[in-house]
Amino acid sequence: MKRLSWPALGLALACLYGGREAEAQVYSQNVVGYYNQSIFAGNNFIANQLSSGGNTLNEIFTAPVPEGSTFTEWDAATGHFLPPSVYDTTDGWSINYSLTYGQGGLLDATAAFSNTYVGTVWPGWSFQGPYVPPLVADNGVFLLSCYLPIGSATFYDVVGRDPLDGEYVETLNPLSQIATTSTYLGGVWNNGTPSLDIGEAAIFGLGTGLGDSPLIVPEPGMFELSLTATGTLLLAGIIRRRQGNRSTQVP
Repeated sequence: MKRLSWPALGLALACLYGGREAEAQVYSQNVVGYYNQSIFAGNNFIANQLSSGGNTLNEIFTAPVPEGSTFTEWDAATGHFLPPSVYDTTDGWSINYSLTYGQGGLLDATAAFSNTYVGTVWPGWSFQGPYVPPLVADNGVFLLSCYLPIGSATFYDVVGRDPLDGEYVETLNPLSQIATTSTYLGGVWNNGTPSLDIGEAAIFGLGTGLGDSPLIVPEPGMFELSLTATGTLLLAGIIRRRQGNRSTQVP
């Protein structure tokens, strides 16, 4: 459990942004705060860690979003992404999805931009004593984030418990568009201990029988869900690198 005070939380937000300190600044006053996040061209696993109104896309994105950018969310119950919402500079989002504490979304930006998230901190933390995240009790594949905007959030900070053997986390570097998967096997992570930056979400494979080679980094509207011969869940798609009009096929 992490013991945090609000001033300490603000310090952690400003100083521990997982290696991208220059791109993120966090300021706070009482229970209301804001943080700035750099959005990169291409895929971004994003989180909304401060509540504002109904937490819809129109409320979350305070900066102009590049024309043609898309946003979608993972439906764990059906094992598919929801229909993509497309941003139009005149009409706004075609589907005004909501994104709140603990959830994650896949934003495919047509160009880089910076967004400022403004709102209140998760009310489940009293600003005194340890941070105890809500338990994710279900098994399956989820797109999740930490309820609080803290740097280097651990598996426990997101899921509310320690990892079980065979569970995995897949993070995405939005700058390089490279996904990294680490599976918990024999009491250790086989590809480094995963952690999340402020405003970042990741794929979490929770439960048993998930297999050891997950791959879930599609582009909205360009993906397919299938099972491998061994029963491992496989979601293959295309990551488009718009710089130089290059495309990388995810096998």
